[in-house]
Amino acid sequence: MEILFTDATGTTELKSLLGFIDLNIPFENLKAKIKTATNDVIQIIGEATYNLAVVEYKKLDTVEEKNHDLIFAVRNPIAIQAYRKYAPHNDVSHTTQGRLNRLEGNQKSAFQWQVDKDNAALERSYYEGLDDLIKYLDKNITAWKDTDQYKAAHNLFINSTSEFDAIFPINNSRLLMLKLAPGIRRCENKEIKSRIGKTLFDTLKADPSTNEELVSKIQEACVYYSLAWAMRRYSAQLFPEGALQGYQSDRLTQNASKPAENNEAYSVAAYFEIDAKETFIEIEQQITALNAVPLADVEPLTYKADRNQKYISM
Repeated sequence: MEILFTDATGTTELKSLLGFIDLNIPFENLKAKIKTATNDVIQIIGEATYNLAVVEYKKLDTVEEKNHDLIFAVRNPIAIQAYRKYAPHNDVSHTTQGRLNRLEGNQKSAFQWQVDKDNAALERSYYEGLDDLIKYLDKNITAWKDTDQYKAAHNLFINSTSEFDAIFPINNSRLLMLKLAPGIRRCENKEIKSRIGKTLFDTLKADPSTNEELVSKIQEACVYYSLAWAMRRYSAQLFPEGALQGYQSDRLTQNASKPAENNEAYSVAAYFEIDAKETFIEIEQQITALNAVPLADVEPLTYKADRNQKYISM
């Protein structure tokens, strides 16, 4: 696997992407983490898409030329993720006497709350970089739309950020849509298909206009179900800042109490599950109404009475 950095200019290239790091951090120290981070990004965009950036990278010479368009879009999240993986090791000195605090001159180690805050900010920046990358690919790289990664999130009842935002705001995050796709697909296969039947399921997939009201409810159920599914699996930093604020504050601070931090994701997921179940009931009611036989089509009951018989014969 070829990386989008060159040994001779790697330190300068990293500094141009991560302005907050010191220029004297040796590129060689981060190279292994860059390879790991590259694999992380390839899992999201696919190797074929990544190789397009490699081809473009080889055509350019200066750091400035390499910091725009496709190459920047791909390298930016790689650089952030590489530094995220490297920083915890660099916070301490690894010596023959064990791990020691790394202090130079009059410097002193950051407080733990500062480290935690910076870790969260780096993680969010990484997701934002990935989101920018996916939006760039959507707009500019035709071949991206032929990849399995793209297609996996576009054969669903809800497959655009605008449709998702209309039900629950995710700030137009394409990355989050890709991450939620397995949860949406699980909802369709385990919850929706069994309620509406395979025939109607396939009909609505082929032509949503067949019953737009029902499709709207299916989309709503898929949104809440996938969010509940995701909250137990992904970091809260993946969600755009403020997206979960209403669930984390208004719905979780009854009696002025706040749940323990490690239980918060499960608490939020529980509320999404409630929303999903309520929507499932509405879907079932629509299906019941669709299957109901009009009274005009019901044959009236007839019977013959015989005085000499105790029972009515139909």
